[in-house]
Amino acid sequence: MESLPVVVLVDSNSVVKERIRKILADQDVTIYEALSRQDLLGIMEQNKNQINLIVTDIEIDTDRNFDGIGLIQLVKNRSDTIPVVVVTSESRKDIITKYLREGTADYILKPFEDNYLKEKLLKHINVESLTEFTVLKFSLKNYLEHEIYKAKKGNYSFTLLKISFQLNSQAAEASNEFYKHAKAVYREIKSLFWDSDLYIQHGYHSHLGFFPFCTQENSRIISDKIIRKYEEFKLSDPEMQNYVINQTYSTYPTDGETPADLLEALEARNTKTIKPKFTPECVEPADC
Repeated sequence: MESLPVVVLVDSNSVVKERIRKILADQDVTIYEALSRQDLLGIMEQNKNQINLIVTDIEIDTDRNFDGIGLIQLVKNRSDTIPVVVVTSESRKDIITKYLREGTADYILKPFEDNYLKEKLLKHINVESLTEFTVLKFSLKNYLEHEIYKAKKGNYSFTLLKISFQLNSQAAEASNEFYKHAKAVYREIKSLFWDSDLYIQHGYHSHLGFFPFCTQENSRIISDKIIRKYEEFKLSDPEMQNYVINQTYSTYPTDGETPADLLEALEARNTKTIKPKFTPECVEPADC
């Protein structure tokens, strides 16, 4: 029988742990609790190669010599595949940045809505399925509300990016190959970003990216990286010449301070199109 996903809660706050248990109650997961470094080491030893997610606060009151940074370093020294999600009330920008640089998969501020936290946790529990082109169902409005709350408290910018993948108008009608190519493009572009950035499939034709601490100027750098990556990828497959990707983005607080403002700016901004070198006679990339 296939084992259930394993989630480890490292937090001395029983209220938070119980809330997470209730949030995940309808999921087929096994939940362990650790109150110290030794507890966590024991659970990791007992569940080798089976832990899908660790959730922690930045302070662990029951072990004064062990904090969130120490936990992340301990986990990374033993496995580079286990995501660590921090759930905390600490909103200072320097602390958030420090944790993201250390490699936390997500930094979630209290207070949080149950649905928002559930979406975040399931994203990391099911990392493998997400990379296999699973469409993640979640409320973008709720997600943005929470991220705006964090950005206001931390006094930082973020950028929301939308990429659409479609056939060139000169190309034939979409075939079964479309989804194979869309899946490949998603993987290629996702490889550009950190695990702490959100980059998900949003419908079968588009992707959504969320980038904390990203200004409008930095979003142009991201856009250029995507263009270069896509152009390189097209050279590996002649059929990719039949497709284009369109980019559009909005930045908090430059383009607005509410989810409605940011989504409106996302749709209204002129789409940046990557035009393929479409030549029907072309057989090999080198011939184009």
